[in-house]
Amino acid sequence: MRVDGVSLQVRMVLNALSKADTAALATLPKMTMPEAPKQAQQLPPTLQTAANVNVLLAAAAALESPQDKRRREVRPPAKGLEMLDRLHTAGIKGLPKKDVLDALTQWAAAFELPEDPQLAEIAREIELRVRVELAKHDRIV
Repeated sequence: MRVDGVSLQVRMVLNALSKADTAALATLPKMTMPEAPKQAQQLPPTLQTAANVNVLLAAAAALESPQDKRRREVRPPAKGLEMLDRLHTAGIKGLPKKDVLDALTQWAAAFELPEDPQLAEIAREIELRVRVELAKHDRIV
């Protein structure tokens, strides 16, 4: 069976499970999982195996790929840029800016720099521009 759109970690787990390859399973990253409930330990072997596979799949799905991490880190700076654009558009059209300024104020208060150094440099510039715009409108964060 072919499943598209899964991370490398999930594919590694599935591949190792499909081959019943204990050596491959041993090379997977160690994950701390809570102990299985006693009801699961008392299940028949077939159901116990199915429960173990479900636990492994859930754990593998929880691992974040580098691409997913990058996408997650890009979202806050991108949202700041989007709100700056909305503020600019509202200013050009002469629309009320209060809701956009409120959103920018909340964004600036909750903003955290990403771990990636290149992305952090860009995010600092976006944050600075947001704070300048807020200062222009007498909104200090």
